[in-house]
Amino acid sequence: MSKAILRLSFCFFLLAGLAGCGGSASCGSCGGGGSPTIVTYTFTGNNMPVAVATQIGSGAYTQATLASGTLTISIPKGETNYSAVFLCTAEVNPFVNIESINQASTLDGTAFSEACPPNPYLGGLATIQVNAAAIPGAEGISVGNYGGCASCNTLNFDYDMALGTYDVPVVVTGVEGPYIALAATILRDQTIPGALNGGAPLVFETADETVPQTIAYNNVPNGYSAASTDVVYSTAGGAEVQLFLNNGATASTQYPAMPSDAYQSGDYYEFIVGANEVTGNGVVSVEKYASSSGPQSFTFPAPLSYAGPTAAALPTFNFAYSGFSGMSNISQEASIGWTQGQLGQGSLEFNEIMITATANYQNGSTAMSIPDLSNLTGFLAPATSGTTVGWNAGVSQGGPLLTSPPSGTIQSVGNSGSYTEP
Repeated sequence: MSKAILRLSFCFFLLAGLAGCGGSASCGSCGGGGSPTIVTYTFTGNNMPVAVATQIGSGAYTQATLASGTLTISIPKGETNYSAVFLCTAEVNPFVNIESINQASTLDGTAFSEACPPNPYLGGLATIQVNAAAIPGAEGISVGNYGGCASCNTLNFDYDMALGTYDVPVVVTGVEGPYIALAATILRDQTIPGALNGGAPLVFETADETVPQTIAYNNVPNGYSAASTDVVYSTAGGAEVQLFLNNGATASTQYPAMPSDAYQSGDYYEFIVGANEVTGNGVVSVEKYASSSGPQSFTFPAPLSYAGPTAAALPTFNFAYSGFSGMSNISQEASIGWTQGQLGQGSLEFNEIMITATANYQNGSTAMSIPDLSNLTGFLAPATSGTTVGWNAGVSQGGPLLTSPPSGTIQSVGNSGSYTEP
C-alpha cells in the first residue's frame, strides 16, 4: 500500500499499490449472526475523497461516507472479502480524477491510513536566510518543496508555504546531472506563516554534509536498462528530503545519506530502484524502507511477460507470474487511464481507474476485472468509443507500509501499453 497516490516515480505501480476505502453495506449472501469484523481507512492531509463506496463479498457496490476522515467497514461474520473504493481529484495540469479500487480480505489487516493528493496549499509567508558557502560544490538551495534557487550558495528565502506546523527540509545541491544532495538539514516543527529557524540565519557547516554510502544492484534482467535510483528521507513531522535521483544511463555505485546526527525517532529512508525494458514497456523495481542508511544492495525479481488485456470499456486483466511463488503479501495491480477534453480549452482532464487485489482476496485466481461504478454518484464512466486508453499491469510482493514508520521491502514487476476503446 502506497503512502500517497500521486507520488511521482519511474515505477508505475507506486500509483497502483494503494488501498482504497469503503463503508458499511448490506450483503444478502453473507454469513449469519455473530460479531462483524471492523475495517477502517483513515485519510490524512487536506484533501479528502470526493466519493467512496464499498462491496461486501460478491454483493453490489454501494455508496458510502466518511466520518471525520475515517471510513468504517463492517464485514459480517462468515465473510472475509470486501472491495473498497475511493475517488480523489488533483488540481494539477491536467486536472486528474483517480478512482482507486482495493479488493482485500480481513486477513490482510483491519486498520489503514491513506491520503489523496494534496490540494494547492493555502499560502502563508515563510522567510529565512541560508548560507551554504562552506559546502564544496554548492550550486543550489531548496527550502521545503516550495522554492529556492538553482544557481546560488546563499539565499534570502521569502515564499508562500502551506499553513501549519511541520518539519521543513533545507537541501544544498550541486551541478546539473543526477540530483545529489550535498548537504541537508531538517528544521523541526516550523510554524507557517513565520520566520523559519527561529528567525536566525541558517549557516551550513561541513557537519551538515551528506555521507556517501555504497549501493549495488543484482539480477538486472537481460534487455533492461541500467538501474535507476530514488532516495528520500522522511520524518514523522512531514518532511521529505530528496537526497538522490538518478534516471541516467549508468547505474550509481553510491548514494548520499543524511548527516549522522539528523535522525530522530520516526524518521526513515525510502529507496526506490527500478529498471525498464529497453525495447518494450516492462519494468522491475524494488522499494525498500529502513530507519538507517548504510550500504544497500537490491536484487530485482524476474520480469513479467504480459501483452495486456483485450480492448474493452472495462477490461479484464489476466496474470500468470511465478516469480513470487511461495512468498506472502502478494498483490495484483492494474490501471487504465485516458485524457478527455481539449488542450487549451480549460477542460482537459485525465481519468484513471486503478484496481489492486490481494492474494487472500484472489484465492488463487489470476483474473481481475475492473468493475463499473458509474451508476454511483461521483464515480467515473468508461472512456468514450475511439479514445486511446493506456493500461498498466503488475504484481507486487511485500507489505512494509502496514508498519509505522514503514520498514521492509516491496518487489514489483509490470508491463504497460495502450488500446483504442471499442
